[in-house]
Amino acid sequence: MLITLDKTILDLHGVLEPYFSVQYLDSKDISKESLKDSAALIVRSTRKYGAETLEGTGVKFIGTVTSGFEHIDTEFCERSGVFLATAHGSNAESVAEYVSAALAEISKKTGKPLNEFSLGIVGVGAVGGCVKRDAEKFGMRVFLCDPPKNLNDDIFEADIITLHTPLEKRGKYPTYHLANEDFIKKMKCGTWLINTARGAVCDSEALRRALQNKHLGGAVVDVWENEPNIDTSLLPLIEIATPHIAGHNIEAKINANKMIVNSLGNFFGIEGLKRWEKSQIESDEPANGDLSYPIRTDDANFRKNPGDFAKIRNGYKRKKFAVSLLPGSGV
Repeated sequence: MLITLDKTILDLHGVLEPYFSVQYLDSKDISKESLKDSAALIVRSTRKYGAETLEGTGVKFIGTVTSGFEHIDTEFCERSGVFLATAHGSNAESVAEYVSAALAEISKKTGKPLNEFSLGIVGVGAVGGCVKRDAEKFGMRVFLCDPPKNLNDDIFEADIITLHTPLEKRGKYPTYHLANEDFIKKMKCGTWLINTARGAVCDSEALRRALQNKHLGGAVVDVWENEPNIDTSLLPLIEIATPHIAGHNIEAKINANKMIVNSLGNFFGIEGLKRWEKSQIESDEPANGDLSYPIRTDDANFRKNPGDFAKIRNGYKRKKFAVSLLPGSGV
């Protein structure tokens, strides 16, 4: 049985060969022709997958090693009997760690301790729930908005708003450009915005205008519209900018890979994959005992070569930091 794997999912190389014939392809080379004889496909979120790629192929299982799945045409999958497996929730702690580090930097930038800030969380699922837990440990007042259909004026009382919704363009409650010009105008003057959800949840041009006219105090952006070909002219306006790596610490990758391999095993009835685990992935970070994630380092590295967005993201490995911020530290 043949399976096709996005070749940038490096940590799964060699894992499936005892059970499948495996072809490793660059995402741009995954096509109807290349998938003609494949029973399964495992991908990342670097491009879209729908009828134009899957129709008429042998693919009955598609797995994405990502928490979100807006890059998969779910309607086509349902209509065509293609089983979709995601790694939803696998990166929740990693994103929360990133947000905590961002909050610490906002605190330093403003000279104001976090327990004097309020935080608005838009989307309180797996990730938003972890962010809420950490913010409360830091003594922050928290406003919740979940699901987005319940967006109300309470959220706009917050000093910092962080976005954690999936990207939905269709359906009853779309989140595409949820943080648009009207949304941002409702935010208090001087409010900070953090986006680690999906790039298109925030309207880039509305964000640009709000930063240029100083309506917002600042922004932390990890996800961008039109990735990986982002609008680099935004970078000078952004306080912290990173290439979609908030959810990419080592534990998150381990969790995501395990979830997809286990789902694959369950779908095809392969016992050896149903309980597959990988205990560790080698990190590029030295084990130096640091307690907090140096988010500014990732920002600086990205700004040096923003055109290498995909390259940086694909090769990124961050160890888990034991403590992102010490409650009561006054930071």
